[in-house]
Amino acid sequence: MCLVCGLSCRTHFHFGGASCTACASFFRRTVSLNIRYVCKREHDCISSPELRSICRACRYECCINKAGMNRDLVQQRRNDKRTPKYVLNSRNASGADGEIVRDYTTNSYTTLHEFPQVPETSNSMDSSELSQAETDSMGLSPSPSSVISSEDSDEFSKILDVSHAALLNYYVKQVELSAEENVKNTLLVKSIDELLEVCSIQNELALEACTMCPGADILERDDVEVLLKYFQFANTWMDSVWRYSVSSDKTMFEDNSGNNESLSEFIQQMKQTLGSSMTHLNLNVHEFAALKSFCIWKLGVHDTTISIRIVAQEQYEAVTSALRKYYENSTAMNDSDIATRIAEITLQIVPIFTTYQEMVQFYHQAGITTVTFFEMC
Repeated sequence: MCLVCGLSCRTHFHFGGASCTACASFFRRTVSLNIRYVCKREHDCISSPELRSICRACRYECCINKAGMNRDLVQQRRNDKRTPKYVLNSRNASGADGEIVRDYTTNSYTTLHEFPQVPETSNSMDSSELSQAETDSMGLSPSPSSVISSEDSDEFSKILDVSHAALLNYYVKQVELSAEENVKNTLLVKSIDELLEVCSIQNELALEACTMCPGADILERDDVEVLLKYFQFANTWMDSVWRYSVSSDKTMFEDNSGNNESLSEFIQQMKQTLGSSMTHLNLNVHEFAALKSFCIWKLGVHDTTISIRIVAQEQYEAVTSALRKYYENSTAMNDSDIATRIAEITLQIVPIFTTYQEMVQFYHQAGITTVTFFEMC
């Protein structure tokens, strides 16, 4: 059992302490980026070893006090190539050695943005280059919690042990965290080596998202193994295609020339099919987060056990309920319009499943192997 998050998995010594790979990666990023997380409950969040009751501030404290990790053993970043944009902006404001304070918790029992704050633009473009419509579409303004929160609804999933609103907010936060890592858009890679580098970063984020996801802790390890590959696919390709679809300047994506013809063809096909479909729908961050969750869990149903089928259905019903509440609170859509919109989003599962199969085929031809849960942990 990991001494930090309580997950029953293979642990190793990282930075002087025993933990799972996901918690070790979290500790490394926190220290190397000099981030300090603020706990809303004065470090009194953890009342049980369940994953979902851990906020980031308390998770860091567990790394130090429970697992015995040592900050001095973390190697500092040699350059800013993979440094999140919000960190670079904060450094410019406070100095190179300034501490980055993150004033929100990631507790699934509460909203994921607990404190008022100026929305951040962490995608590959500067905020000055984004139109207001695109900023709204990407969910950067207003903050998600200003639109929907756990308190807006009494809907609660006993199986997942989380409110419907908090579950949708969890997926919204995962989309935002992926952007904060400042990872290169997968549709812009020019070589297999570049693709592997992007996959490496996204796989690490996917592992953390998968293991922290409400419902994952009640699954068997074999089911989590299946689930992880769909998190990896969603992080690596779906996030990039969505950001392509909401971009006001698609010219940066036009140059498809690279040193690998099959890679260029696959990316071009991805833009023409899934990219065009998402562009037509013009999904905002809540809608895309919902679609991402649908795909992750519905794809998992195809090749796993009855346990994941039950959890997947609960995920779909909870996220759909939260999305409906989001529409009711933030739009003028009537019940018929809401039902139609949710149906349009859900139907995207079909082309995305086809895209996933094409990705598997492309990876096989290119000799790319998917990193498994057991290898990462």
